[in-house]
Amino acid sequence: MWIPVLLSVLYTGWVFWQRHDSQPPPKRLRAEVTPLAEYGDKVKILQFYTGASRIAAGEKALVCYGVVNAASVRLHPPVELVWPAVSRCFEVAPAKTTRYTLTAEGADHTVVSASIEIAVSQGSRQAPATTPKTEENIR
Repeated sequence: MWIPVLLSVLYTGWVFWQRHDSQPPPKRLRAEVTPLAEYGDKVKILQFYTGASRIAAGEKALVCYGVVNAASVRLHPPVELVWPAVSRCFEVAPAKTTRYTLTAEGADHTVVSASIEIAVSQGSRQAPATTPKTEENIR
């Protein structure tokens, strides 16, 4: 009984080997050029923006940046640790209207900067109205 099973396994293996061996090797594709290659070696700030240019006191805003070919990145005022990244976001909670400046420096010591401003309104924030708890409201 085991001889027919062995022969069928060997035949199946031979068929698959012949099919594999008869196909030409796949063509190698050229590596695609990334969109960032268009900047060459120049340091560039791709993006620097905020999700909200005006917030109320105590609220947070999202700040996003992206740089290419940067050896180092600095943020002034320094509210968050930043590093060279094509796309990165973080939250800030300024107490007053603040201008943020992102500075990127290339390996050749070329420096580029961009600024955004987040305006903070100092209006009084009202607590939500609540209904006093009385025996009538509890029921």
